[in-house]
Amino acid sequence: MKDKTGTVVMVHGLWLDGTELKPLAKRLEKLGYDTLFFKYPTVRAGLLDNALALWRFLENSFGKDMEQAKTLPPVHLVCHSLGGLVALHMLHRQPQAIIGRMVAIATPFRGCLAARRLSRWPFGSILLGGSMDQGLYSGGPKSVPSGREIGVIAGKLPLGLSHFVLGMSGPSDGTVQVAETRLEGAAHTTLDHVHLGLVLSRRTAHLTHQFLATGKFH
Repeated sequence: MKDKTGTVVMVHGLWLDGTELKPLAKRLEKLGYDTLFFKYPTVRAGLLDNALALWRFLENSFGKDMEQAKTLPPVHLVCHSLGGLVALHMLHRQPQAIIGRMVAIATPFRGCLAARRLSRWPFGSILLGGSMDQGLYSGGPKSVPSGREIGVIAGKLPLGLSHFVLGMSGPSDGTVQVAETRLEGAAHTTLDHVHLGLVLSRRTAHLTHQFLATGKFH
């Protein structure tokens, strides 16, 4: 571990494998964090199965009951899009998890209009698979679990296939609407970026570090 800063577990989004999070991970490593990547089948498995897989990944990485984490630098979660829903389900279902703080980037906690519309297209439901149930269709839990600290970074540059093809309106990152990223009890901020551009942004890395270190966006 580096100077007690802690470890960040990176949780990727729909149809991805974590490669898109590597630039953000590199920036966090320069700020003193260790990083680990949790990979999961975004379509073949449902949100609850993937949440359980995340918990098992944490157990295997940091101790069976994570009791040792009490005396080690904190373990944080940094999630993109669907990954934030996976992590939120895990925190609600595993209250014993000793996790520091969580940052969710462009996560549709209240469901995703673009995904609902895509699901009605031919083969749309196949493309989305298990991501819809208790996830992209209507969202997951609507509030931060008791005792947890979660920060949300949303994008408000409405450029992307979802915006133009699926007929989205209102502030969005081209894929997820800002209103869909709201989570009761979470800190919230926005940046002028598109959905994937958020995880490539230096500003996102700065805000992520800021929240992990202080529990606030300044």
